[in-house]
Amino acid sequence: MMRFAMRLAALSTVFLAAGAAAQALNPFEPPPPVVRVADRVPLKGNELGTMWTFENAPLEYWKTQYNFSPDKAWLDHARLSSVRYGESCSASFVSANGLVMTNHHCARECVEQNSTQGTDFVVQGFYAATRAEEKLCPDLFLDQLQEIENVTARMHGLARPGATATATAEAQAAEIEKIEAECTQQSKLTCQVVSLYHGGQYQLYKYKRFSPVKLVFAPELAAGFFGGDPDNFTYPRYNLDVSFVRAYEADGTTAVKSNDHYFKWRAEGAREEELVFVTGNPGSTSRQITFAELMYEKVFRQPFLIQLLEGQRNVLQELSKMGPEAEQQVRQQLFEIENSVKSYKGQFSGLQDSVLAGRKLRWEREFRQKVNADPKLKTEFGDVWDKLADLQLQKLRTSPKLNVSNPEFVSAPHIVFAAQLVEYVTEMAKPEALRPDSFREQAAQIEQFLKSPVPVNAVLSQKLLELQLAITQRWLDANDPLLRDYVRPGESVEQAARRLIAASKVLDAAYRQSLMTKSPAALATDPDPMIRLARTMAPVYKDYAARWPLIQAAERVQEERLAKALFAAFGTRLPPDATFTLRITDGVTRGYPYNGTIAPMATSYYGIYGRSVEFGNQDPFTLPKSFEAARSAVNLASPFNFVSTNDITGGNSGSPVIDREGRIVGIAFDSNIEALPNEFLYRDDTGGRTVSVHSAGITEALRTIYKAEALLRELLGQ
Repeated sequence: MMRFAMRLAALSTVFLAAGAAAQALNPFEPPPPVVRVADRVPLKGNELGTMWTFENAPLEYWKTQYNFSPDKAWLDHARLSSVRYGESCSASFVSANGLVMTNHHCARECVEQNSTQGTDFVVQGFYAATRAEEKLCPDLFLDQLQEIENVTARMHGLARPGATATATAEAQAAEIEKIEAECTQQSKLTCQVVSLYHGGQYQLYKYKRFSPVKLVFAPELAAGFFGGDPDNFTYPRYNLDVSFVRAYEADGTTAVKSNDHYFKWRAEGAREEELVFVTGNPGSTSRQITFAELMYEKVFRQPFLIQLLEGQRNVLQELSKMGPEAEQQVRQQLFEIENSVKSYKGQFSGLQDSVLAGRKLRWEREFRQKVNADPKLKTEFGDVWDKLADLQLQKLRTSPKLNVSNPEFVSAPHIVFAAQLVEYVTEMAKPEALRPDSFREQAAQIEQFLKSPVPVNAVLSQKLLELQLAITQRWLDANDPLLRDYVRPGESVEQAARRLIAASKVLDAAYRQSLMTKSPAALATDPDPMIRLARTMAPVYKDYAARWPLIQAAERVQEERLAKALFAAFGTRLPPDATFTLRITDGVTRGYPYNGTIAPMATSYYGIYGRSVEFGNQDPFTLPKSFEAARSAVNLASPFNFVSTNDITGGNSGSPVIDREGRIVGIAFDSNIEALPNEFLYRDDTGGRTVSVHSAGITEALRTIYKAEALLRELLGQ
């Protein structure tokens, strides 16, 4: 599911990893196979993809490529019919009465919130045949992009000669806050300053926010996520990943009137080789990064994130085995983690591809040549690639220690309690005026936390400590103090965790209370191994946590310089990286070669029944009961899912797929596995596809399986 791939974006900017290999003389040297590809493979010109912003829609390209020339009214209608769904998904108005379509996996949080122990709507599905039956989605909002204002000059004017990177970053953050506040006060809209081209351009996006939002329809989990994790990011698929909600006015009783700005329903859906567009909010891409940054991803960040996420998944799986209630509590988080693991593994596989890396190197060579050919551009931007490469080296020296010395990195209970205890004793020994503001504000809560008995699951506590030790063991040198004293030579992390836990008493509230009144010097003599570990971690974390913001600020300055160089060389002819803001991407409905055969443009209902039989009707291929009950009524030849060449990523979940007349022909819910490496460089020759639910398949399900006549009539405008 595309939605959850983007949720780790913010996390991953901090959870960057390195290790002993960071000391290599030149970790970013292109391997010989990559150089050979760069020497001979020509570029196609679409390496940055087709995620176009509405303010710079590629009208000439569309006319040349598809003989399609939309006017301003068409673009405005597509923009206003599309909405951002909460903080991680996309959606669209599909009726004049505030009906909104998104993915099932996007609406699952609302479905979960409305479920109880006695009524589990996630498992059984939900349908409100009347407005009175609709269920409130707590805290959910929908954002409709109303206006766009260019504020680039205002933002770029903040970079003062001689100012440090930190000072520039702080000035920009303050100006963004000021612009957004002014905009909100004047327009009464929700305003967001958006950095495009990594700071090459700044746009002020003004949104109309719709809230409250209520749940109208969600299929049961067995239909909305048929095939589960094994089928995730694959194709052919048979997945009814669609749900409907309704936007209401502030009073919560009157449905929003969408007027003319909604996508009409095309019940028969798209045909093969048809032009289609996807409008939505792709979360993030990394296509503008330098080759040195790409190598950093390959050697360190990606394998680190995969290890972290796999460890978190294993912990959640252990928890889910502890009974139905525990399973229900963690299933959404487990779903998100499993999705992210598969997404990052797909991206990482692309980083092993010499063709992708070679094209990236070729792109950078040609870009640099273009800059260096212009004396003015060379003077202004010629050194930016070298500066960014140096910053990657600084990240390699800093990030491993930053992460593994952070007590809340994995949040293993033994480390968290020990770290809080060490901090409390250290700070309370100082005069109050010398204590950090952050500690003074939370001192009472920390004291209460340390004194109170807190039940801790022994199995999960050990698993989390094992994960912390495993990451430390992989990414730090064997002689590093953070590792040397805690994982003995020849000892597995499981053995080390059991030994440390057996020797520690930090989970005992009475023991913690006995230490809270001690001096730092007395605490330093305590034999508890977790206390000693926390004391070792504390100064390291303080040191590296201070370094990291300086590196980030310097990197932002250099990436903005790189963006300005890109802008100077190409203007808006190339689309910017994704920023979870509204985009429109073009493509055609088309199958592709895979696994020695051919994937069809569209699957059919025959497939879900057949796949269930082929896997013995076992989870996650269990046929939904509603599908079994309606077997004789369903038109098995009706299209179910389909693929197209549109360019999407995490955040596009729930994006409408529309034809050239602006009619709904489907709803995007995934990329296939072949498209995941497009995170770093767009390629249209590897079988990468957008996977969507076909509007004909949705129509068939609502009519024959769920008998949702009121909803279907509203969609069809009857």
